[in-house]
This record gives sequence, C-alpha cells and structure tokens, in this order.
Amino acid sequence: MRKVKLLLGPPGTGKTTTLIDIVESCIDKGIEPHRIGYFSFTRKATIEARNRAIEKFGYPEEMFPYFRTLHSLAFREMKIKRDEVMTNKHYRAFGKALGVEFRGIYDEDLGVHTGEGLGDKCSRIEALARIGMRSLEEQYHMTATDDLTLHAVKQYSAALKAYKVENGLYDFTDMLQAWHGALDIDVAIFDEAQDLSTLQFKVAIELSQNAKEVYLAGDDDQSIFQWAGSDLPFFLNMKADEKQVLSTSYRIPRSVHRLALDVLGRIKNRYDKPYKPRTEEGKVDYIADENQIDLSKQGTWLLMARSKYLLSRLVKVVRQQGYAYTYNGKSSTTTNETKAIESWENMRKGERISMHEAKNLLKFLNINHRLKKSADYGIESFGLPKDALKLDWMDMLRLIPPDEREYLRSCLRNNQVFGASPRITISTIHQSKGGEADNVVLLTDCGRKSFEALGGDEENRVWYVGLTRCKENLFLVRPKGLRSFQI
Repeated sequence: MRKVKLLLGPPGTGKTTTLIDIVESCIDKGIEPHRIGYFSFTRKATIEARNRAIEKFGYPEEMFPYFRTLHSLAFREMKIKRDEVMTNKHYRAFGKALGVEFRGIYDEDLGVHTGEGLGDKCSRIEALARIGMRSLEEQYHMTATDDLTLHAVKQYSAALKAYKVENGLYDFTDMLQAWHGALDIDVAIFDEAQDLSTLQFKVAIELSQNAKEVYLAGDDDQSIFQWAGSDLPFFLNMKADEKQVLSTSYRIPRSVHRLALDVLGRIKNRYDKPYKPRTEEGKVDYIADENQIDLSKQGTWLLMARSKYLLSRLVKVVRQQGYAYTYNGKSSTTTNETKAIESWENMRKGERISMHEAKNLLKFLNINHRLKKSADYGIESFGLPKDALKLDWMDMLRLIPPDEREYLRSCLRNNQVFGASPRITISTIHQSKGGEADNVVLLTDCGRKSFEALGGDEENRVWYVGLTRCKENLFLVRPKGLRSFQI
C-alpha cells in the first residue's frame, strides 16, 4: 500500500540527517540504492545528501543515479547533451540579436533570470508562466513591472521559441515540460519541497507513481523563492497519510530562538510547528554600525544583508580588518594576485614554478619580457637578476592594484592562508539559505521593494531565514536609512 509522509523540519532540526536515516532504513530492508529517488530544489542539497549516503554506506556514486535535482533528472532521462542546453552565452547572443539587454544570469536551480535588464525581465515573466503552468497574460499581470508591455513579452517569448528550435537548444523548463511517466523506484524523497514550483510538483507526482513510499520534506516558514515560482500554497495544502514535525533545533540558541518566534508570529499562512532551541543561551547584540564587529573572534562568520547593494558595506568591513572571505562563491584570497604572490615567494625559497604559474606571475611583474617554453621556471626565466629575489612580493609585484596590495598584506599579517577556505562568508539572505555559522551579522536596512513588502508573509519568512542561520552570536546592525525591518 502506498504511503505519503510529510516531514516538517524547522531550522537546524536535522532534516537532511533524518532523510539519510530513511535512506539507510530502506537499504537495511533490502532496497537497492538505484531504486531510491532523492530529489531536492538545489544541486547543493542533493550533492550533500548523496555524499553523506556514499560515505555512510560505502557504495560507489553510480549506485545513486536518482540523487539529483528534478532539472538534472529531466536532463539525464531525456539524454540531452550539454551543448544542447541554453546557457548565459546563448541568452546574451539571443538578446543581442533581439535588441534586449541581459544584465543578470540564468539560475539553473531556479529556472529564471536574475537581473534588471529588459531581457532579464522578459525572460523572468516567460519562464515564470511556464513554471507556474499559466498563460503569459496571467503571469504578466501578476508581475510588478512598469517598463514592459504585454506585447513586448509575447514578442520575446515567440522569438525565444524560434531561437531554440533553430539552434537545437533546450532550457531546463523545456525538459520538465517534456517529462512524462514514472520512474522504476520503490522510494521517492523530495527535500526542500516548499521551494518546488507548480511544474516541479507535477513532475514529482508523475515520477513517483510507482513508489510505495513517498516522503516530502521541507519547512514552509523557510519558503523564500515564491518570486522565482515556488508554489507554497500547493505545499501547504498537500494531503499526506502522516505528518511529522522535527521538534528540536541543534543549531539555534535560546536568545535567537526568542527573536525567531517573534517573527514567526507575524506569518499568517503557515503550518504550526513548535520546536525547541538548544539549551545554550547564545547572545544577541544590537549594534549601531557594522564596523563595531571584531572579526578576530574565532569561529565561522556569516555576514548578511537583505539586498545585494548593501553587501558592499560588509565587504568593506572585512577588507579593512584584513580577513579572507567568500563572496558570490569565490574566495578573496584565491585569486590570480594571491597565486602570483605565492609563486614569487616560492621562487625566493629556491623552488621552481610551472608554466601556468609563470604566465600568471608575469602579469603582475612590471617588466616587458616574453617567456620561453620550459619544463619549469626560475628567476632567470623572467630576465631578472638573481638579486631580485632579495625583494619580497610587495616590492616586485607592482601591477597588483594598491588597494588589493594593502588588503592582501593585512591578510598575511592576520595569518590568513591563501587558497584556504575562508571562515567568513558574505551573502544575501537568499544566498545563505541552508547555511549556518557560529557568528551571524545581519544588516536590518532593506531596499525599496522589500520595504514595500513589509508585513507580508514572504518578507517575514526572508528575515526569519536570516535570523535562524545563527549558532552562537547574532549581531543585528541598526538601520542607517529610513527603510528597515524591525526585529
């Protein structure tokens, strides 16, 4: 008999661990890994789940073919080649031919364009219509835009269809729309189900028809992608044979939990999910300015803002204090500049460097020299005298911009290791979803659009997600402008 279970996991309550335990239980019962489907909204979540399963059970990766996003599954099952998939390069070429600008990127997990160019806006409406299984007219009138006509959106949609046909290309929404039929699996698990779109729910229902056990896991209070097409009403109205709430957070301390409950009380349309915090009290500090933060304090740090334009304030603070950080998925100390510094200092120690390292180093040396092909490179390869090795990188690498030189020197004074994973991350609240840190800094300023949405459920959910990334110390930075969220 088919069983559908709804698993509700508030922040830090071990939802992924619980789902892996379900996978383990299935394998213990004799179900082969290839007959278990584990699907999530983001690649990050599916990779984490698959890696945990591989580590726990010792099976090779190929034994878990259905641990993937729904987009990735559709891509695999349709046997589409990678060069047949629309990329940002294709969108830019298409936009240039059509005369519309793309300023953002196409997010494969969300299936929509970010950015505020005319091309981004047209693409977003066109994609959201298909993701939400509604007409262009319906989606256009649902989307707040004052510089775009319905006629322009229709023209864009027709031109995009023709471009894809002419070039033999598909986007990930095309793949989901083409999905029909059920997978030959016994168990289907859908993680982060609160973020699935209407179209993704349709695919989820179809592919799990043969499964004897279906698990839908998520947290409606952390649903912050409705702007990108997630169908929260579907999640809130699902019929399930059983519902379980994970009731203890292993992340959130008491002081942060009290603030989180206050924000939860402002959300009207939600499942009731009582859960307990950790026994530790933790600490919440209200500070006047982000410059008051002492980033030398040990532990991991997550610095967040509601709007992307506010992140420059946080970047400035970290750079002034001389610490490595991750921003937009990139480390500030894993760059061509830091690689050049390491190459120079390695040569000073008597080591030889590779051709790739030598070419990169040459970019920052203030010399006019052509490298000759060699197995390895030393100071003579650059046409420099041996005495040059007496000079450190600050004296030699003059083509590193002055601000960057001073920042990197500060990092070295703070014993930051170039190439290592930084303990500080800077991101928007949306980018931080699923993450956590010992210390969280949250700017309470917000942009015009989010300020106009204050009081609405989705905006309250965004700030709830921001608060609940914290494991120990939460620093709330008082607003500098008139627009802010009151916590």
